[in-house]
Amino acid sequence: MGPEERPDSRYCVVMCGRVVTASGPEELSEHLGVDVVVDELDGPDYNVAPSHQLPLAWTSDEDGRRLLGTAKWGLTPSWVKDPAIGERMFNARAETVAEKPSFRAAFQRRRCLVAVDGFYEWGPTGRLAGARTTRGRTTRQAWYVYRADGSPLVLAGLWEHRRGLRTCSIITVPANDDLAPLHHRMPAVLEPGDWDGWLDVGDRDRSDLESLLAPADDGTLARHTVHCRVNSARNKGSGLIEPADPMGMSMAVPDQGTLW
Repeated sequence: MGPEERPDSRYCVVMCGRVVTASGPEELSEHLGVDVVVDELDGPDYNVAPSHQLPLAWTSDEDGRRLLGTAKWGLTPSWVKDPAIGERMFNARAETVAEKPSFRAAFQRRRCLVAVDGFYEWGPTGRLAGARTTRGRTTRQAWYVYRADGSPLVLAGLWEHRRGLRTCSIITVPANDDLAPLHHRMPAVLEPGDWDGWLDVGDRDRSDLESLLAPADDGTLARHTVHCRVNSARNKGSGLIEPADPMGMSMAVPDQGTLW
């Protein structure tokens, strides 16, 4: 397995550390009920890693309008001296998000909807798709996970604003039965009926907010194996989400995309 095929262990063994953002601003604005688009969204990206931009929606605390913009993935609290610390804070656990100093203030006042088309997760092939080992170690198979109904996947997030830079984190919860074979955690998926409550900038009871952070119902998400090219965040292109057999061979001609 060459360097371009090895999963980046910083982002592949945690949940959630790699996503797809293919929907445009018009589609996201309509889907999320956005009033104003405040940033120019990047074009489609089929392999987004932490430290790059994610589209998100939040409520203005000035006039209550719902805004759509972007934020650097990896939350940087306003009080930290080294902004690089945010690169490690791309996920926040639902069980502790209201208590940890890094996330507590954002959980109280700066909650957001992170809109993606899907995310990648890596599971051991030995228990999913037949034994496959390298030098006695079980290798990890990449899977693409997305909403079964084909709509954008709306995740519970937090955001901060520090020295002109907006940053964000995705909240995770225990995995449901559908995803448990891949990982013990999953991103917190919010349904449309939960969005207003999550984005409310008023004083919300902690228990009310925490009740929204639950594993998605089984059947909400679908998944399939994808080519090992997704292991490197430098690889881009829509071919990355095409189904591939469990040994990493594409079932369709992959879009070569670009390297960066």
